[in-house]
Amino acid sequence: MDSRKKQRGRIEGLIGKIFILVLLVVMIVNLLIPDREISEEENRALASSPKLNWSTIMTGDFMEQFENHISDQFIGRNMWRGVKVALSRLGGSTLENGVYIGKRGQLLEDIYLPDEGHLSANLSAIKSFADTYSDLEVNMLLVPDAACILNDSLPALASVEDQNQMISMARNGLGDSVGWIDAVSVLNRHKSEKLYYKTDPHWTALGAFYVFQEAAPSLGIEGDMAGKYVSYTVSDSFNGTLAAKSGVELGEKEEIDIYVPTGIDDDVIVNYVDEGKRTTSLYDSSRLETRDQISVYLGGNTSVIDIRTVSTSEKRLLVVKDSFANCFVPFLTPYYREVVVVDPRYYSGTIDDIMDAYRVTDVLFLYSGNTFFTDNSISGVFGSE
Repeated sequence: MDSRKKQRGRIEGLIGKIFILVLLVVMIVNLLIPDREISEEENRALASSPKLNWSTIMTGDFMEQFENHISDQFIGRNMWRGVKVALSRLGGSTLENGVYIGKRGQLLEDIYLPDEGHLSANLSAIKSFADTYSDLEVNMLLVPDAACILNDSLPALASVEDQNQMISMARNGLGDSVGWIDAVSVLNRHKSEKLYYKTDPHWTALGAFYVFQEAAPSLGIEGDMAGKYVSYTVSDSFNGTLAAKSGVELGEKEEIDIYVPTGIDDDVIVNYVDEGKRTTSLYDSSRLETRDQISVYLGGNTSVIDIRTVSTSEKRLLVVKDSFANCFVPFLTPYYREVVVVDPRYYSGTIDDIMDAYRVTDVLFLYSGNTFFTDNSISGVFGSE
């Protein structure tokens, strides 16, 4: 009996030593391997090593930053993350990091509840702007998110907030001062088609095209748009941020299309104002070599883009937007002399600066629901009115 206890004690001691040795090896390897700046799989920046000083120690920031650094830079992190996701799915999980794992491989971002303060401020700022510039044609296009339109793709028993009701609330809040373009109805009519990516929260160019056709009369664009554009596939290997965020469907490859007008001279000069960069294309093909392929449209998000066209129209359009507008803007350029694109999330000036710099005749607010209902940047830019 004593010999068995001693043998068991030796085995337990050996296991303990091996465990400590493994921990030491992992710690040493973590210290020796240089930090990674970004995670291609998660499409985000990773935490860097925190600086140790008296201030960060006293506030507790150092330990929080150190924990984030260890979590992000831990050796084999992607493998362990994949194991965690696989085990969660075996356990029946249908929600990973705020992303629903829907039917037929469809990933859907949860619908966010409105921040009442931000929403009220945004609506008030837009109404105030429209009243101040009553001579301008001002329209609002609020795009529902995928979980609103593709609700039949949600996993069983999943329940999301009613974004249709939120959109109606925003429409009522704006009243008659702003023209309203209904994106919900047209997207619902085509919901059997690929209106949203499976692995990314954005709508596809096809979804944007359907809504453009619906919006054209409200924007003063005449004629049937159905036969005036042809689509081209520019990538068949896109894997979006919902896959990166959830760790699910990382092997899914999707197509990205662009729409080009036919029989229309669509030459443009695109000026990225704050970056001091000019191009002659609405697309940045270099982004197709990165994981962030969706940024092929307008090169992604930036503060102010001034697009000069060869259109004979005298109208100049201001587009106030989030990233959902990036694939929509190319539909607009043949019909305006100039299109000025402002993303309030990146723009540090005021609306006065924009109106003084550009001879705007028309304004379009174009946002996705989740951004519009939670973002406070619109009131920040337009609040000077």
